[in-house]
Order: sequence, then C-alpha cells, then structure tokens
Amino acid sequence: MFTIAHRGFAGVAPENTAAAVRAAADRADGIEVDVQPRADGTPVVFHDQRLDDEGDSRGVTDASGFVWDADRETLDDADVLDSGEAVPDLESVAALVPPGVEFHVELKTPGSEDARLGLPGPGAAQWRPFVERVADALADCEAPVVLSSFFDGALEAAQEVAPDTPRAALCIDTDRGLTRASEFDCRALYAPLDAVDADLVDHAHRDGRSVNVWTVTDWRDAQRCRDAGADGVISDYPGVLDYVLGG
Repeated sequence: MFTIAHRGFAGVAPENTAAAVRAAADRADGIEVDVQPRADGTPVVFHDQRLDDEGDSRGVTDASGFVWDADRETLDDADVLDSGEAVPDLESVAALVPPGVEFHVELKTPGSEDARLGLPGPGAAQWRPFVERVADALADCEAPVVLSSFFDGALEAAQEVAPDTPRAALCIDTDRGLTRASEFDCRALYAPLDAVDADLVDHAHRDGRSVNVWTVTDWRDAQRCRDAGADGVISDYPGVLDYVLGG
C-alpha cells in the first residue's frame, strides 16, 4: 500500500500551500492538491470556492470573495490558516514535487458555483479552457501527474486535453464512481472510506483499476483499507500505514 498526502498532509501543515508540499515531499508516495482558476485563469492551489467563510467555505484565509474573482495580488497577500503562507499557483507548487513522488491534481472547479457535490456540474466545454491552463502549468513538472475529479465534465475535458495523463475518478457513490471511471478510462477510483469494502476493490481490480481511499486519518482507518485490499490511502497525516504494515 502507498500513502498520498491529502492537500499536503493537511493535518500537520497548512493545506494546499507550498510549505505543505515541501514538508510532504519526503514523507509520501504521492501528494494531492486541489486546483481552480484565479481571475486571470491561472490555476491556483486551493480547496474551497471562497477565501472567507461564506456559504459552504470554511474561512481558510483572511481574504474574502470567490477564488476565481481574486487577482494575483490578493492571493499573494492572503494568509492561509494564520500560517503566513499564501495561496500558490499550480506551476510553482508542481516544481516542488520531486520526480519520485506522484502529483495528484484534483480539478475542483473551472470557476463556477455549479461545481458543487450533488450537482451535475459544468460540462466538458466549460471545463476545457481551465483544464488546458492546468496542462500548461504542469508541462514542466518532473513528477508523474494524475488528474482527478468528482465531475464528469472535468474528466471528459482532461481526456481530450491531456489524453496521455492518467485520470482518477473521485466519488461518493461508488456505483457512480465505477461507471465514471469506465466512461473516462480512469486508471484509478478514489473512494470514500465509509464505502470501501472487498467487493468494491475486487470490482475495480477486475476492471484494471486501483483503489485509493479518502480521507484516512488514523491506523484503524488504514487497517480497514488494508483488509479491503485497497491499493493506497489518501491521508491527512504521515505514517498512518506504519502500524498496519508493520513499520
């Protein structure tokens, strides 16, 4: 089994920041970040739709408004979780990932409130310009890249724009996730912890796909994943596999 650092091990470092990625680089087999556009279309690394705590957002920074309305200066000045870290652009973060570590890039939104879980989300045509910018930002990345998303439109656009870059289907409903993975020729299924069992893993493996489980926070979660036969865990903390693998 392997470990992917969720937002750069968000349990021990300020999520989705350059500092988190640097700290995770020698403690994980893969590093996962979320991306969306800033006002000029440049992909930046951030999870919530807003910089403040309005709506479903958590108030991760001291700035305000939607990320896709913010300019570079606003994001450079934003303080992520009182850490002194700013909201970085994807290209600069990609340069921090060493060649031996997989870089997992979740396509979060192309700049639309419609990209929320429970909604169909924007179609591939709306995603394509942003995915093209993501591909450009990753062009010089020395690490192997995987593009993932909960949204069909994002995966369809990724399949068109970067057909040689592996894709992963994120899901909440595993039946839909398996279908999504098949429709968009995904290498892996990223499934929620509470839905993972041996039957799901066996199904995915028969289709030639690996299963990575989110979000794993302790050794008991990790043991459940191991017992189900999962290939990897997406975790907020380093070392969650140490006990179950005998490390």
